[in-house]
Amino acid sequence: MTPLRQRVIDEIRLRGYSPRTEESYINALAQLANYYDKSPDLINKEELEAYFRYVNLTQHLSRATIAVKLNAVNFLYKYVLQRSFSIDIVLPKKAHKIPILLTRDEVHRLFLNTVSAQQKVMLCICYGCGLRISELLNLRVVDIEFSQDCLWVRAGKGNKDRRVILPKSAARRLNAYIAGFSLGSILFCTNWDKEKAIDAKTFSRGLKRAVARADIAKNVSAHSLRHAYATHQIEAGMPLHQLQKQLGHTSIRTTERYLHWLPEMAHSSHDLMAAWEED
Repeated sequence: MTPLRQRVIDEIRLRGYSPRTEESYINALAQLANYYDKSPDLINKEELEAYFRYVNLTQHLSRATIAVKLNAVNFLYKYVLQRSFSIDIVLPKKAHKIPILLTRDEVHRLFLNTVSAQQKVMLCICYGCGLRISELLNLRVVDIEFSQDCLWVRAGKGNKDRRVILPKSAARRLNAYIAGFSLGSILFCTNWDKEKAIDAKTFSRGLKRAVARADIAKNVSAHSLRHAYATHQIEAGMPLHQLQKQLGHTSIRTTERYLHWLPEMAHSSHDLMAAWEED
């Protein structure tokens, strides 16, 4: 590891950034260094502008992905090199795509067609609580508070903790799962290591198999369950400010996107899986 790379890592950790941000910034700076075959601190303004033009024109990346690369360079200059930083680049226009939206019936069919008992519970928590896949996989047994009908998301996006309502139907399934499985501290652990969480690819593969068995002709991902939670709660009448807290959005404007995706609206958190009790 180069001294500069270590300095960047130290500064990121000192400022309390999430491990995911650390990985993204380090990767972005490594790609920049590889492009010019020299250390990022030796790359001048003109070279940076040329690099971002290249990325913008040839790599077909989203605005958000390019912004992460730009933020990484900005972090390097501001906090590590302590130099002024200003370059002229044009980011691609922000795409306004409507994500894959599942109906409540489709989510129920996914549940019915999920074979693994562990994956069934994971689907219930991901959908029933509106979690990101990274938040789901990072859950520990101690994060569940059955007596308070909630769970804690630790170091979610933006490295923030938040309290999330745990619906009773999901709590019952989760309680049975904890009682029936030999767990360590990790809630959704691998079969061979109780202190290692299963990875996102494993969950995604199980989800894809359930999609195929349920005959759902949509490109469903784990994040589709989070979108489904949000849209179904809005349809059920949850106030937008409460949904914002549940989802962990910093800005209410991010939550308001769901209103545009659901032009016709049908207020508290609703148990979206209450009718599944006999399945």
